[in-house]
Amino acid sequence: NSTQMIAIAIDRMMGYRLLSNLAIVKWVFSPANVDQFHVSDRPWEILRNAVSKTYNRIFDLRKEIQTLRKGLQAAKEASEKAARELEEAKSIIEIVDGQPVPSENPGRLRRLQARADKAKEGEVTTEESLEAKEALLARGLEESKELLRLLFKSFVEVLTERLPPISADGDVPNLRAGDPNVNSSARDPEATTMEIDNENGGDNDSQLNGQNKKISHNVGELEQWCLCTLGYLKSFSRQYATEIWSHIAMLDQEIFVGNIHPLIRKAAFSGLCRPTSEGSHL
Repeated sequence: NSTQMIAIAIDRMMGYRLLSNLAIVKWVFSPANVDQFHVSDRPWEILRNAVSKTYNRIFDLRKEIQTLRKGLQAAKEASEKAARELEEAKSIIEIVDGQPVPSENPGRLRRLQARADKAKEGEVTTEESLEAKEALLARGLEESKELLRLLFKSFVEVLTERLPPISADGDVPNLRAGDPNVNSSARDPEATTMEIDNENGGDNDSQLNGQNKKISHNVGELEQWCLCTLGYLKSFSRQYATEIWSHIAMLDQEIFVGNIHPLIRKAAFSGLCRPTSEGSHL
């Protein structure tokens, strides 16, 4: 029942590749969890941990590759030096009984040969390790691309199902009751649901100086769900903006396309510090 323990278990399973990040995204956006988006942080924390682990792994692989490339260069130089010393020792000859033979001590030649063989082996091993890490990085980058595609596709699907439609006049729906002009003064959708709930969970009508006063910011459960989910969409876009920008062309072609709801576009693009007028509108 502990979110922290669940996150640790998932982290270990991902480390052993028993659980993929795509499977976690699908689980988070399953119907049972979707209905709890506005009342529980658990799915979001698990999702955030999974996404962060994916990109932390890519970051670690890049550092390892950089170190291996430096190591490979050093190994090549050591191998070339050892081979050159061996060839120089072999090139010194003398004539014995009319036959050319190496004048270098046989023991030293054996040591130089062993050193050259070891240096070459180290070069080959480092090169193989580098190739393996580069293959892992290529796979990780492809997985991260699929992760972003599925993540934003899932956000768009669940939000499209629940967001109120745009009016016939093209007005964007107002998710905050009592806000007279959503187009010009709508507040950040990432704001917490606490600020839109009635204080202390009171009724819609409250007594002030003996008079009834209507609370103008009473928001229904569906609107709370929409505001909360839009807020997390913006939060994820902002936190992983660097990774998202590297795949923005794919997202524009496959996700942010067609008659996507303007509130979805606004939340995602706001997190990326990107004007909502950019991207495909086809």
